[in-house]
Amino acid sequence: MATLSWRVCNPLLRTPLALIVDDSCPVINLTYHWIRQRQAWKARHEFLKRFKASDGDPSKLHLVPPTIPADFAVKWGTWCGETGVKGKFSLVPYPAGVSRVDQELPGFSRQEYAAWTRAYHEILSPNFDLTCEMLTHTHVVDLTTWRFTEAWEQYEWVDPPVEPLTEYIATAIQLVHDAGFPCEGVTSPGAFGIKQEAAYARATLEAAGRITGNPRPFYFLHVVDPPAAWPDVPIWYADKARGTAIASIISCTHDWFGGWTGYDAGNPDRFISADLRGGVLPPVLARELPCVLVGHWPGFYYGGEEVGFAVLKEVKRRLDAYDPDGSKTVWMKTSAIGHYWMARTLSDIMVAGGADGAWAINIQTQFPTEDFTLAVDTVAQRVQVNGVDLRPVMTRQALRSGTFLTQGAETVLAFPLGAGVTTVVISS
Repeated sequence: MATLSWRVCNPLLRTPLALIVDDSCPVINLTYHWIRQRQAWKARHEFLKRFKASDGDPSKLHLVPPTIPADFAVKWGTWCGETGVKGKFSLVPYPAGVSRVDQELPGFSRQEYAAWTRAYHEILSPNFDLTCEMLTHTHVVDLTTWRFTEAWEQYEWVDPPVEPLTEYIATAIQLVHDAGFPCEGVTSPGAFGIKQEAAYARATLEAAGRITGNPRPFYFLHVVDPPAAWPDVPIWYADKARGTAIASIISCTHDWFGGWTGYDAGNPDRFISADLRGGVLPPVLARELPCVLVGHWPGFYYGGEEVGFAVLKEVKRRLDAYDPDGSKTVWMKTSAIGHYWMARTLSDIMVAGGADGAWAINIQTQFPTEDFTLAVDTVAQRVQVNGVDLRPVMTRQALRSGTFLTQGAETVLAFPLGAGVTTVVISS
């Protein structure tokens, strides 16, 4: 009896690329306040310990402006939109406890806050998921009083108490939501939650469902170091019947743009060398694994010198040279990567038929995604998805949603996958 083999491929046969931007918030330069608060904390608790670069260098604080203007966000985000860069952009909802985004940052210019709001809505959110990066990114807040505790979100709360975790994350999402911004997931400040990841993932899923109704959020916590480890997209707490799950977005780079400090210059060669062979990205791309790059907003601005932005431009130029016809890679929002991996791993695919060279493939899923890409081991003459013909194309470069490509003894189909049952009919 004839059989048909199939496999789910990367979207449009392309390796996902995404840029994660951390430590970003409207108007306020988080790094400026972070270093000041950390040094004050050290003066209370670690006054005998030596200086650590990870705590920020107070002698360089003059290089870190207290604010980052909306004009730069517009400039940076417009360039990303024009060049196709997509990913995730943090919005710390109560940055360093200085002011809350849902209260229009009292103490700062309303005009500048309004300009930032327009930048988020019109320039950034079309290409970047917005996420909270917990509440302050500095001290843990007591939610009953809104006062600082002596614990830090990225230090003591690497192993957070599980009981208030959902409420804490829900509060962060709520502030972003109440400020009028979409919140597609959460970002860990530092290693927040890393020793309680199962509880952290569940708390985020529950908090997102409660505040925004999002059944399929994501979180960013982990960075791996190829070749010691390779990136993946782990899925937690999947409920196939309800269509709920949460994805862990994992980066394969550290910040080699301008650093979280905004005074440590980066180097594009760490990402991809000028000859397109060295750096972290080429071996990850060769394995067709998600390539998620990490940067920090203060480092892109770099005190107004835009050093990190210049590094990003060069990395993008080299990635374009690596993939000159756009057939190998595709820039995606991090939520889209999460949704694709959910559909890839949580859909039930059944094959029937085989008579007269026709096959029927039924895909049952509650995890919809764009650009679902399926390869089957037959040479198709006609492909229909829910009764609608896909258009044949001749090259991998031309493969788009709503098309199919025959290459050798295999046919690749690409189409939007909706919730419910999708029926694919292949005629050979």
